[in-house]
Amino acid sequence: LAQAILAQAQNQQGIFPHHSSNRLASRRLTPAVMGQSECKGCSASDPTTDTVTVQIGDLGGTLLAEAGGSPKTSPKHQHPEEQLECQEEHIKHAEMERAREEEGRRLEVEEHRRLERGRAAEEQGLERERAEARARDERRALEQAKLAERTAAERAAAEAAARTAEEARKRAAEEKTRKDAQEKVDGFLKTKGFKTIAMPRTSCFTASYPLHVAVQENNAGLVSALLLSGADKKVKNSTGKTPLEAAEKLNKKGSHAAVVAALG
Repeated sequence: LAQAILAQAQNQQGIFPHHSSNRLASRRLTPAVMGQSECKGCSASDPTTDTVTVQIGDLGGTLLAEAGGSPKTSPKHQHPEEQLECQEEHIKHAEMERAREEEGRRLEVEEHRRLERGRAAEEQGLERERAEARARDERRALEQAKLAERTAAERAAAEAAARTAEEARKRAAEEKTRKDAQEKVDGFLKTKGFKTIAMPRTSCFTASYPLHVAVQENNAGLVSALLLSGADKKVKNSTGKTPLEAAEKLNKKGSHAAVVAALG
């Protein structure tokens, strides 16, 4: 670097190293050839002994720049325009940094809000599912209650219908039994000469009723038919006995047990 500085200084002063004496001689001859007088500075210089004082302040900076260096310049020695540009660059950089920070904060807030919206939507979805589940359970319970009520009503109706049918069957059976019994009684009364079921038949100062005659004949079926047709089992014959008393008197070793049971 020192050699480069010295060489450039010599070029600026018109002084050349000793190895280029031919070029120097050529330069010294040039004024004479062209009819000009030689300058005093050039006639007195000796390239082998003369020295050159070089100020390398600005020159060194120039050479360093040409050699790829970048001499540092103190801010206080900068030109006002350069200082202004530097300040503007700092301000611009600070504003860009602040803008990046604000953008980062904005994105963070937006992400937080997005997550909050997502959680709120998820919670709403879960609440909606819970409400739907409760509604389904309520509907199912209501349907089950209605089904149980309908089943109970149908069972009660079926039982009532069964009872009604049974009662009707019983009434029909009883009616048939009474009808059959009345037919049997009517035939018996006619055969035995009784006018009605309640009037006795008299003969030779004796009086007997249809029920007493049925007891004497040991006819338990006829006794039952007479009772079913309205015969009075408390009525007494001419001997003062009721049909049951007459049956008990005739009951020898259980011979009239069925008649006794019918009158009992």
